[in-house]
Amino acid sequence: MDYGCLVAVYDRLDETSSTIEKTEIVAECFENAHDLLPVLTQLVRGRLFAPWEPDDLGVSSSLTAQAIENTTGVDEEQLESWWREAGDLGDAAAHAIESRAQTTLVSETLEIRHVYDTLRGLAEYEGPGSQERRINDIAELLANADPNEARYIVRTIVGAMRLGVGEGTIRDAIAMAFFDGSDDAVQAVERAYEVTNDFRTVSETARTEGLAGLDDLEVQLFRPVKAMLAQKAESVADALEATERPLVEYKYDGMRVMIHIQSDEVRVFTRRLGDVTVQFPDIVTAVHEEVAAENAIIEAEVVGYDPDTGSPIPFQEFSKRIKRKTNIEEMVAAYPVTVHVFDLLYHTDESLLNTPLSDRIERLETLIDQGRGTIQRATNRRLTSVDNTMSFYRDALAAGQEGIMVKNLDAVYQPGSRVGYMLKVKPMMEPLDLVVVGAKWSEGRKSNWLGRLRLACWDAEREELREVGQMFSGLTDAELREITTKLEPLIQSVEGRTAHLRPEVVIEVEYEEIQKSTTYESGYALRFPRFGGFRDDLGPEDADRFERVERLYEEQWTE
Repeated sequence: MDYGCLVAVYDRLDETSSTIEKTEIVAECFENAHDLLPVLTQLVRGRLFAPWEPDDLGVSSSLTAQAIENTTGVDEEQLESWWREAGDLGDAAAHAIESRAQTTLVSETLEIRHVYDTLRGLAEYEGPGSQERRINDIAELLANADPNEARYIVRTIVGAMRLGVGEGTIRDAIAMAFFDGSDDAVQAVERAYEVTNDFRTVSETARTEGLAGLDDLEVQLFRPVKAMLAQKAESVADALEATERPLVEYKYDGMRVMIHIQSDEVRVFTRRLGDVTVQFPDIVTAVHEEVAAENAIIEAEVVGYDPDTGSPIPFQEFSKRIKRKTNIEEMVAAYPVTVHVFDLLYHTDESLLNTPLSDRIERLETLIDQGRGTIQRATNRRLTSVDNTMSFYRDALAAGQEGIMVKNLDAVYQPGSRVGYMLKVKPMMEPLDLVVVGAKWSEGRKSNWLGRLRLACWDAEREELREVGQMFSGLTDAELREITTKLEPLIQSVEGRTAHLRPEVVIEVEYEEIQKSTTYESGYALRFPRFGGFRDDLGPEDADRFERVERLYEEQWTE
């Protein structure tokens, strides 16, 4: 199938703001996809990989710009001007193709699978010459592209499709394309996606095996599921009142992981489904030595400790290990870990998602040494009284942890949902996790760095992000460099020196107080916000909610 056919779908999606119309367009695309269906479920969102697959193409915006220049002969200054004016490198690429000075005598028609395979292949290049090979591959695609095809090839590379197609659209489109689009069909697709996190598998199963096939899809080793999310309780008493058979555990200040075990192979995935096995060889070794399971999926919180004092270190310090892929042995020595296990999702070739928590824990505790190794059972108690639970809560805080979790022992596991099966209790006045939605290029010697971050929380009722302030100062040069590296690929448009960003980066924000404000649409502003570090373990959907900002505002004035 010609890539131009997919580009026509992109254009139709771009021309409507109606969610229903977008779903219908995508459903029509899927109905006519045939053997390209798995590919199109990815490309229609501009995605090249499943959430847990390595997705770093190794291609920055500047390298993509170089490929555009090589293909078209447009000079760097002109391309930069188009890019800044449109705020979209894809639009700049379309301008460059339209005005290219070097025309190809023979142009091949781009095929969808060729574009998909070529772009995925960019991630595989390593070693000397890898950047040049990436530039050449992108240039080869652009040389055979018309302006509109070039626009979407570049947008796919930089991860900014700007079409308003999310997971919900894909889910509903699959239900519409292969079933009747009813609520039951949507729920069947949703459930299948929850246990696979792969629309390629879900769509192909829906097309070939129907609802029965979707129902048969289950948790699979080395294909991680989304973590079940906790709701926040206002108090210990509220958490206990809402939970019929409570189990109370420490809430650790660490990295939530799922550990997949199959014979001699162990892989470690974060709550955002990233594979961090390479960064944590010490966890792999500990699992081999301390876990008695041939196959299992264990959920845990990994906490970094000071090797000298044995005290836990803040997550922001420990997070240096998460994305480090060099000097691993040095990082292992500097930031040793304890793995606090608390759930078992799969064991002896059986999914345990629909098994009560009490049974999952009983099986989990038979797999681990109850001593003081690297793998430890999360500190827990079966408590029902407020006084005893408050004492346990104070113990957790004194141990340097975040608070406590209150879980329902009768509950099954619901991936990715805040369903009330577990509640968290944490101190009220604490840093906020906020989404960066805008930034501004600095001035003077820092003019090439993005700073002045615009911050937003999520309003679940209105289903939108609402700004709660700007971070004007307090960033070091190193932080500005790292921020710029993370944010530049997310630029959607530019006004003067202000960049509007695709909302993907979440940071921890410290502040002195929350104030009423007419400056920001939320009605609130943070006073003297300070950068607390990147929350690479969180996505925008995990950011703090607007209702929490409102509640913290009220509570800061109470005795």
